[in-house]
Amino acid sequence: MPISYQEALKIIQTHIKPLHVNKTLPLLKAINRIASADVYAKFALPKYPMSLKEGYGIAFSVDKTVYTLLSPPYPNPIPLGYGVSLSTGERIPEGADTIIAEEDVVLEQENCIKIPLHVTQTQHIKKEGEDIAKGELLLKKCERVSAQKITALSSQGITQIKTFQKTTVSILSIGNQLASGEIHNSNAMSLAARIIELGGKVDEIEICEENETKILERLKALVQKSDCVITTGAMSRHDAMRYLLETKTLTPLFHHVRIAPAKPSALSLLENKPILHLPGLPLGCMLGFEMLGVPLLRQLQHQLCIIPDFITCINQKRVTCKDNCMSAIPGYSDGRNFVCAPYYEAGRLNILSQCNGYTLMEDQESIEEGREIPFFYFTHPPVS
Repeated sequence: MPISYQEALKIIQTHIKPLHVNKTLPLLKAINRIASADVYAKFALPKYPMSLKEGYGIAFSVDKTVYTLLSPPYPNPIPLGYGVSLSTGERIPEGADTIIAEEDVVLEQENCIKIPLHVTQTQHIKKEGEDIAKGELLLKKCERVSAQKITALSSQGITQIKTFQKTTVSILSIGNQLASGEIHNSNAMSLAARIIELGGKVDEIEICEENETKILERLKALVQKSDCVITTGAMSRHDAMRYLLETKTLTPLFHHVRIAPAKPSALSLLENKPILHLPGLPLGCMLGFEMLGVPLLRQLQHQLCIIPDFITCINQKRVTCKDNCMSAIPGYSDGRNFVCAPYYEAGRLNILSQCNGYTLMEDQESIEEGREIPFFYFTHPPVS
């Protein structure tokens, strides 16, 4: 019995266990990895109140506009009506509670300054702990390590963090024409590149002729050294891969999913390792990976949500869909508008090279022009 796309995603979440192998890495090698432990701030930043301007730190008094400048060593605290010269980022001596920027001084003499009337107390001061509080959670377990996270980590003198090891994936492409060399194995190379983009690691890429015994033999070997295996091809009614699923030689978690153009796709287990089965037609294979393979990898990699982030766009051209399933439609978005690819049948080979993502639409015959739709980037959109 065919299941819905949402049911397939729920099965991935409930039946696939995230990987738990840890690895300690230098910060720059941890980029895009998933943190395996919480990281907390060891100390506050800044460690002390600091000046945000080149100028003067004064002990502010509401009835004074002229302040006497002190020379080091300064009294502790600085008395009211007095001030000291400070550089940007310099520690503010106790008692000084307001910074006057050099360019805001009305009159400057050798040992005193006159300040404007609009000065407000505590201006241009960065307080102790204003950036980072001591004990603040800087990086959550299961959070992706980004360049922005590394800013906070490196400010604490942290040079290494614990991450989950990359998911290792092997690919088995099935087909007599592939095995004979008549057709180049573009599906496997495309999948491998995508897996690497998503932070995974590709172990083996193999080709097998369409023979149940040989396919099972190769799968048994691949699951010994991989966290996950992806197969492509041999999924039609009388094909070898489908036979192994229907006879439950492999343990199917789901077999028939109402999706397009990636039908038929399936997920099974062999020795408790997940195997994602995708069709052999190029566009169906790659969009099937986006719909099912990306959530599977995200689940294995401890992603908090197995569905990638999406933006909302306005459809610019009427699109036809399958009305009894979840349709993945590739296209291009500039961040506000979406234009579908000119062709998106399962057998198309090079369409995705002209796209930067796709939309999903369920149980609709069409997407009308002007409609708001979700858009999933293949890679992360630029940070604004």
